[in-house]
Amino acid sequence: MPMPLFIRVLQKIILSAALIAFAGTAHATPESGWWWSPAEGGRGFTIEVQNGQMFMAGYMYDDTGRATWYASGPTKMVSDTMYQGQWQQYGGGQTLSGAYKSANTANANAGYVSITFSSPTTATMVMPNGVTIPLVRYTFGGAPVGGGNTSDPANVCDSSNFTSAKFSAIAVGMTLPQVKQAIGCKNSSEQTVRIGQYVGYAWTARIPGSLALSYFIWVYFDSTGTVVTDMYAGAPGTTPYFKNAIGF
Repeated sequence: MPMPLFIRVLQKIILSAALIAFAGTAHATPESGWWWSPAEGGRGFTIEVQNGQMFMAGYMYDDTGRATWYASGPTKMVSDTMYQGQWQQYGGGQTLSGAYKSANTANANAGYVSITFSSPTTATMVMPNGVTIPLVRYTFGGAPVGGGNTSDPANVCDSSNFTSAKFSAIAVGMTLPQVKQAIGCKNSSEQTVRIGQYVGYAWTARIPGSLALSYFIWVYFDSTGTVVTDMYAGAPGTTPYFKNAIGF
């Protein structure tokens, strides 16, 4: 399905202002703590990394609605930014107020899990069924993570925010605060535009001492500007289109 002409023209006008430059590779050892997808409240994950090994556990529900625990690791990470392992399912253990009862392994291989960390506080996880979900560190009470950034960072973008890893972490279904956290800086409010039924937000950084625009990330959201949205709406034969970039 071809992109509407007015969208392609508008993109060329906006992106032609950018000068192509190059950004470095991200290096993002994950923070230990609770992680979740804000778009999927009710399911969460605890992640801890020690000496290059990672252990994680997930709390969620089975098909009958009963709470279920899964765990993976400790397993050596593939790299500082990637973990691959197997889920194990546990059950039959101790209740909140009952006598101690050892849990048993209900399923020693409940499925494959892969997590790629784009920053210390943002990641993308592949579930056993192949579904990919964005994850962020769970923050509350105004507590900062990642060296001072909250889930809605207020800092201005610089060249360190424009890397392939950060760009790849942006996924359909993410909220605006999640995208801000994935990139690590705030969007440029003066470059927000409406493109048909979509809202486009821009992240930019300028060359120090110059007025020339160097880096550019553009992300498309739904009509309310709330959730990252595929402009092709999943039409057969199309590749999801919801972001583009210049300069890296």
